Amino acid sequence: MKYIININFTKQNPLKRKLVNSLIGFLVAVFLAVQAKAQNQPNEAVLNQFENYRQTIIQEKIYLHTDKTFYLAGELCWFKIYNVDAVVHNPLDFSKLAYVEILDRNNHSVLQTKIALKNGDGNGSLQLPVTLISGRYKLRAYTNWMKNFSADYFFEKTLTIVNSKKPAEDTIVQSIKKYDLQFFPEGGNLVNNIESKVAVRMVDKNGKGINISGVIINDANDTILQFNTVKFGIGHFNLKPESGQTYRALVALPHAETVSEQLPEAYENGYVMQLTDHDADQLKVTVKAAGHDFDFNPVYLFAHTRNSIKLALSGKLEYGALDFLIAKDKLGEGITHFTLFDASNHPVCERLFFKYPEKQLQVMMETDSADYGVRNKVNINISVSDSNGELKKVKCQWLFI
Repeated sequence: MKYIININFTKQNPLKRKLVNSLIGFLVAVFLAVQAKAQNQPNEAVLNQFENYRQTIIQEKIYLHTDKTFYLAGELCWFKIYNVDAVVHNPLDFSKLAYVEILDRNNHSVLQTKIALKNGDGNGSLQLPVTLISGRYKLRAYTNWMKNFSADYFFEKTLTIVNSKKPAEDTIVQSIKKYDLQFFPEGGNLVNNIESKVAVRMVDKNGKGINISGVIINDANDTILQFNTVKFGIGHFNLKPESGQTYRALVALPHAETVSEQLPEAYENGYVMQLTDHDADQLKVTVKAAGHDFDFNPVYLFAHTRNSIKLALSGKLEYGALDFLIAKDKLGEGITHFTLFDASNHPVCERLFFKYPEKQLQVMMETDSADYGVRNKVNINISVSDSNGELKKVKCQWLFI
């Protein structure tokens, strides 16, 4: 959209010039207001699709806690299950059964059970077989409805089981690599001629992070940059890929071992999204594009926290770039998904942002007595209030000693 104003200032008296200047100022103010409104105009199609999905698809979230994390083979593993709505975290009376299983290091199920759920609650136990070998096992819980979605939403927890008569054996399948080196471009993809932040993660065969140092080389085996991990085998570096080049990482490990891994392919056309702190109260989302003529094409930035819409903005790229400034207080606590859509409403970039909770719950526990005899009943009163002092509903139970 173009705005052209032709004004001839020749032979104008001062009064007329003053009126014209006032008119220009008014038109500029109107133009800026229209531009600001256009940038904040949400994409109705994306909002409607997301709202329809949120209202028609129920997303469950299961949490399971055990009486401990270390067991001897033959012991009972006691647990309790909570099934909640993934959006508001309130108890969800939807699924009536939960499936609980224990997986070995090869992800083979060694023990399974079904637990009845009532009003989102369930409890039970597993008798750990005396035939289990010593090692670390994975406790997994899910509902039948959750199998309609990715297994990433299943609850998982690590348990250690020791069997003095059956020591640990190296039964890990040969297909599992000794080391796993992964790269994650910010926003999702690398695009040629645009600098991107690339996260790096290095773990061993047990999933434990390894701190490393390495280099990135191109097709001519020239060193482009050096990188290292900071903590838990996690780090990052900035890379500006060039057309016609592919890149590979070389990492030197102790005992003269070397790990080589190819970086993700860079595209000729596409978008890159970067999220940074603009100041203490604002985030800056920078969008860049290369390849096609993306200038003045609209893009839409959409953000939600646990399927609760937090913002929907639009803007137009100028010279292949666009910035969004977002107030942090508009975002929900926890993980927020930022998704960028192109002019055709296709998702092209996504970024996660974590906001630390500001409202803390105050939990108070009080017993009805200070001294008890053996097998006496203990009555525990539990009260939970938020930061404003408002009491929350809690469940209390009788304990015996």
